[in-house]
Amino acid sequence: MNRVLKKGLILGAVGFVMGIIIGVVIFTMTGGREITPVSIFHFLVGGIYAAWAMGGSTMYDIESWSILRCTLTHFITTLLAFYLMGTIQDGWLVIGSSLFWIVTAAFVVAYIIIWLAQYFSYKRKVKRMNEELRAFREKKD
Repeated sequence: MNRVLKKGLILGAVGFVMGIIIGVVIFTMTGGREITPVSIFHFLVGGIYAAWAMGGSTMYDIESWSILRCTLTHFITTLLAFYLMGTIQDGWLVIGSSLFWIVTAAFVVAYIIIWLAQYFSYKRKVKRMNEELRAFREKKD
């Protein structure tokens, strides 16, 4: 099995479980008491979305793609999946409503913050690896 596909399936499974857990926590924190078929459906949809977002992050492992292509593809697919999931969950996300624009803005801001945190984290790791490689080469000579 392809390494990227295998990683995507593992991350997707982890995301699915995390999405359900987050849904249950939010359900409990907002006063939810009785789990109904509708709430189970919402938990599952949240799990599917998280699986999509986390599994889809393996786009960044496709070495032939630029960082821009990876980012735009992941962003667009996760945003569209978010809209789809929000729409099928009792239609709480109605395109064109004020809530739609607020949620979209929050999504974009959260995406940018997470992307920047990951970018600078990896940049720091690469810098450290390069310094260690340089020190190793100097030590070797």
